[in-house]
Amino acid sequence: MQRAIWGYTEPELYPLRLFVNLGRAGGFVLGAFNPGGELIGFTASMPAWRGKRRYYHSLSLGVLPEYQAHGVGGALKWEQRRRALRAGIDRIEWTFDPMRAKTALFNLEKLGAVVRQYIPDYYGAVESRLQQGLPSDRLICEWRLKSPLVRRAAKGLTPRRRSVRPAAMVPIPPDFAAIADKRPEAAHALQANVRKDLLRHLRCGLVITGFLLEGSDCAYLLDKDRRAR
Repeated sequence: MQRAIWGYTEPELYPLRLFVNLGRAGGFVLGAFNPGGELIGFTASMPAWRGKRRYYHSLSLGVLPEYQAHGVGGALKWEQRRRALRAGIDRIEWTFDPMRAKTALFNLEKLGAVVRQYIPDYYGAVESRLQQGLPSDRLICEWRLKSPLVRRAAKGLTPRRRSVRPAAMVPIPPDFAAIADKRPEAAHALQANVRKDLLRHLRCGLVITGFLLEGSDCAYLLDKDRRAR
């Protein structure tokens, strides 16, 4: 599944023993299955601490290509939230590529997560076909499971109210992968510009609270920190 979803090479694959140990060390692994009992998606939660605060790091969320865009990923994440709350944990974090519009839409608009950190080249060199030879820049997604944004998302509502004008917007292309595939130099330049703009806004105390995807218009929406709490 890791090869089919992300194109991981052998050194990058998470081994079976990792998933087994997660369940024994306070985390858990969830699977989604089709009616025939075939595994079609999964998510893995790793126990983590920051100071004295417990949270989960969501190690991965993957759905086989033929089952994507059918709600499988969302079902896995909402079950992950339910189990975390049952365990007394109210925060889950994970990383995602800031240049992937559909992923940003899912994390910010479908789940109600927010972002306060942008880390350039987070993993170093990555051989996955999805990275396309670019620096592995990542945003750190914060899923505050009891926040107003997440509660609204859980009801199927838009987490960030559209009537509120954002403090800043940072556009990205709707299909960055196609640009990276055909025009790698242009992709490098685009990534560098988005990195510069997002880092500048985040360092000024803004928080990514939403994502606009309307036709060819794609942009991160940022607000002052108080709106993300």
